[in-house]
Amino acid sequence: MKDTARTTDKTKVDELTREFLIESQEGLDRMEYCLTGLETHPDDSNLLAEIFRAVHTIKGTTGFLGLHRLEKLAHCGENLLGLLRDGKLEITSEIITGLLQLLDGLRAILLLIEATGAEGQRAIDDDTALITYLDGLQLSAPVASQLVQHGPTGTSPTAATPNAADSTLRVHVDVLNRMMNLVGELVLTRNQILQLHVPGESFTGLARRLDLVTGELREVVMQARMQPVGHVFSKFPRMVRDLAKTCERTVTLTLEGQETELDKSLLEAIRDPLAHAVRNAIDHGIERPEQRLLAGKQAAGSIRLRAFHDGGYVVIEVTDDGAGISAEKIRLKALERNLITPERAAVMDERALLQLIFLPGFSTAEQVTNISGRGVGMDVVRTNVEKIGGKVEIESHPGIGTTLRMRIPLTLAIIPSLVLSVEGQSFTVPQNILVELVYFAPGKSASMVEWVDNTPVYRLRDALLPLVWLEQVLGLRPAPMREDFADSYSGRRALYMAVLEADGRRFGLVVEDLLGPEEIVVKPLEHTLQNSGIFSGATVLGNGSLALVLDPAAIAVRAGISVTNKEEERQKTIAIRSDADETMSEFLVFELEPGVSTAIQMAEVERIESVTTGQLERVRGSLFLQYRGEVIPLEDPAGIMQEKHSERDAVVLVCRNNSQQGILAHAVLDVAKGRYLKSQDSAGQTLAMIDNRILSVYQLAAIPSLCTPLYLQKEVA
Repeated sequence: MKDTARTTDKTKVDELTREFLIESQEGLDRMEYCLTGLETHPDDSNLLAEIFRAVHTIKGTTGFLGLHRLEKLAHCGENLLGLLRDGKLEITSEIITGLLQLLDGLRAILLLIEATGAEGQRAIDDDTALITYLDGLQLSAPVASQLVQHGPTGTSPTAATPNAADSTLRVHVDVLNRMMNLVGELVLTRNQILQLHVPGESFTGLARRLDLVTGELREVVMQARMQPVGHVFSKFPRMVRDLAKTCERTVTLTLEGQETELDKSLLEAIRDPLAHAVRNAIDHGIERPEQRLLAGKQAAGSIRLRAFHDGGYVVIEVTDDGAGISAEKIRLKALERNLITPERAAVMDERALLQLIFLPGFSTAEQVTNISGRGVGMDVVRTNVEKIGGKVEIESHPGIGTTLRMRIPLTLAIIPSLVLSVEGQSFTVPQNILVELVYFAPGKSASMVEWVDNTPVYRLRDALLPLVWLEQVLGLRPAPMREDFADSYSGRRALYMAVLEADGRRFGLVVEDLLGPEEIVVKPLEHTLQNSGIFSGATVLGNGSLALVLDPAAIAVRAGISVTNKEEERQKTIAIRSDADETMSEFLVFELEPGVSTAIQMAEVERIESVTTGQLERVRGSLFLQYRGEVIPLEDPAGIMQEKHSERDAVVLVCRNNSQQGILAHAVLDVAKGRYLKSQDSAGQTLAMIDNRILSVYQLAAIPSLCTPLYLQKEVA
């Protein structure tokens, strides 16, 4: 669907004029994109036909509406385009420039009509000069050879094949916003009903039906708000062309992933950050042609705009093959402008130095121009992206190029979260930054925590994970000290650790209790709470209580957690494992049925999901779970689904062998180390000694029905 984001004031223009303005503005947007494409592909008649159609549509309607100034300018442009379409003029860079000026003139008049309801008279002289210039192009341009025809011969390039606009329905953005707000309230109501404890199957069924309808309605409304990022990308060919000429560069632009969709409000929010990133890539990144040739590169630099999905985010990358960024130059500039202290500069690594370009007032430009050098730009990029819950990363290699990466959430309205509890207060963290959960048994906290230079850490699969206590971040308790930690925590009840990874920082957030997952509607914070720096929003939970949404990245920074270096972490893990007993492995211990313990290699388990047997479905004898858009085939080795009783709780161990699969089990017990035994049980199962117990090890390879999912079996058959 298309929305009318640029709708006009109803008191100034009537409905017919408003529809004309919307249609014309969309036509000019397409014209701008096609003009930059036509400059590099002058033999493409389809691009020329699209440009002609946009101007012709404007001219054809202006007379009916009495917009004579707009009609006169559009008529002049149509004459020039007609000569190009008929092959009587050759497409040159000068003609493309003239047509872009025509586009700017038409757009300026449309915006004036939108704002005032009239065309205005003050800029008539500008129109006359532009018309004279366009008329001169008709006389001075060389005659062209016949254009290559890509469409059917003999067809008119003005209404030949239907386009996307013919089969779309415009919905006013205010209507969509109201729908989204209503869905948000519906989600809150759904959560409250699900938390009520009312006996009877009828209420349970009603609650599940409400859950299903709410989820489907949310998906439909969110889909209505989604638009391809191509709507934003299409603005950049013109921008790159103009900036490249101003900066005396030769630049080619490549667009990838234009079909990737993003929420309309977020799409609008990233326009300025993307513009800043592209401007910097041209002015600071791409070298002049003679410099590139001396460096052994092609004279023309390249910029790539790429969008793709990654988890719960849309990632947008701006990559150039320019000179790259010198970390040492950044260090010197930051010291020169007193943005960092000499002591801090001496210990900063290359990655940390690159992040300095996002500081307000930072610039490496040697002189101020109308494009850069004022220290405004990259700080705006980070600020605007973080306002919508996104993150900005930068990678650069001197002499090779730079990549600016923006991670944008799919939507701001409703997000899956994990609800935590400390001192009776509820907080939430987004699930997309949750790696895993760890349980600290009562009285075991002191023995599970290690210390490195008075910093508490937890050894998670041979890697040391820094710990942060939420109660201390909130100022409810003082930070734990090594000397009295054992006494303070030895008698405390169970604790939970949420392993989080945000903005390249991985740490364990220790809390008193986990209240479970919940989809929340995020509301903005008041000024006082915004200034605290550790909250990103607020919400109303299903039980009616208020909860603050934690900002894990801000918590990590406040706690002094450094950015994780993946390669260093991997090398440390290898070194630790080489010193350990090679026969030891880590296992997940679980119950297939009450009282029957089994183990599985921890490395084979992707995640653990709590389910009810009512969520599971059978298709021609095979068992499946639909969860978060995935269809996971299940194995039920203990026959949990065969038992004759009412619906019950269970867990699914989501594993991966050759493909994703699940094991239906009664409960998860523990994670422990053990070693394989050479002997086998009577059924030939592999055995392991785990915590001084001999347990059977579940083998994924022994599940033939899961190695080849049902739909693949059908295709093979």
